[in-house]
Amino acid sequence: MEQLRTVATVASWFALNIMIGNLNGWVLRRHGFAYPVLLTTIHMVCCCVLSALYNCTVRAASEHASVSAELRRKVNVLSLAFCASVACGNIALRYIYVSFAQMVSAATPLFTIILMRTMAGRKYSTGAYLSMIPMCGGVMMCVGGEINFHALGFAAVVASALLRGVKSILQGWLLTEPDEKLDSITLLYYMSRSSIVLLGAFSAATEYDAWQDPLLWERRKTLRLWGLVWLSGFIAFFLNVANFLVTKYTSPVALQASAGPTRSRPPVIRPWPATSTSAPRAQVFGNVKVVLSITISLVIFGNRVSLWSVVGCAITLGGVALYNRAPKG
Repeated sequence: MEQLRTVATVASWFALNIMIGNLNGWVLRRHGFAYPVLLTTIHMVCCCVLSALYNCTVRAASEHASVSAELRRKVNVLSLAFCASVACGNIALRYIYVSFAQMVSAATPLFTIILMRTMAGRKYSTGAYLSMIPMCGGVMMCVGGEINFHALGFAAVVASALLRGVKSILQGWLLTEPDEKLDSITLLYYMSRSSIVLLGAFSAATEYDAWQDPLLWERRKTLRLWGLVWLSGFIAFFLNVANFLVTKYTSPVALQASAGPTRSRPPVIRPWPATSTSAPRAQVFGNVKVVLSITISLVIFGNRVSLWSVVGCAITLGGVALYNRAPKG
């Protein structure tokens, strides 16, 4: 039963990732919605409202988790990493196609390995480090062979992948910490609430001309455009819940936390436990998603992809597979 739950969660995560990636690409490129930070803010508004409704209507009052001030500070750090990651991802989709973004994102385990080595002191086997070679080489081939390459779009998608690795490490700890762990809906509520403030301020400072953009307020196009934007926000809610659950269900720390003794918490953010491999492994699940996303994106947008890029993507995924099979200790 538990295995079936995990498989269903990962399958939902695949489907929602593909849906929101292509939907955001459609809104930003085909509809000319040139405000990626505003789009991300709307995502967070939907996440905050829907998670609050869930807590008020579905969850019993006795089940509401109390959140300390210290834990809220940690959630704020997660919010900052999340906001930056999603905003960079949406900015990238203004300049590059979904297919190329997915090719570069396939190397996310590479960034996560580096981050866990630097942030948590996690050591990996020689095989795991060697798997970085095809990951790096494959991404370089994708970049060199991209027909519609854009430097700013590439920089944004790399930044998004790097920040996504930071987010995976932080959210995994918050979901599995035995002293004061949060469930996925509660974590999403507090994270999205903090994110609205950050993203809203940034959008107001950089995208203030959205309110005077006639493209957004033409009567014939407004209903469809804003319908797609809010649909994207609705999907973002379920995607974030699925993302948290994938991190939690695929984490060996969750099992250790439920059986092990309670540890005292220091007054600062604790790095990911040195025995955990869940953050990179959670990213490995994205391999199938990458292939499906690229295929669907090519069908929807009809953009050309060079053979060089296809081979590079395959090499990158091969490197991730090598990492998955290598001993981690």
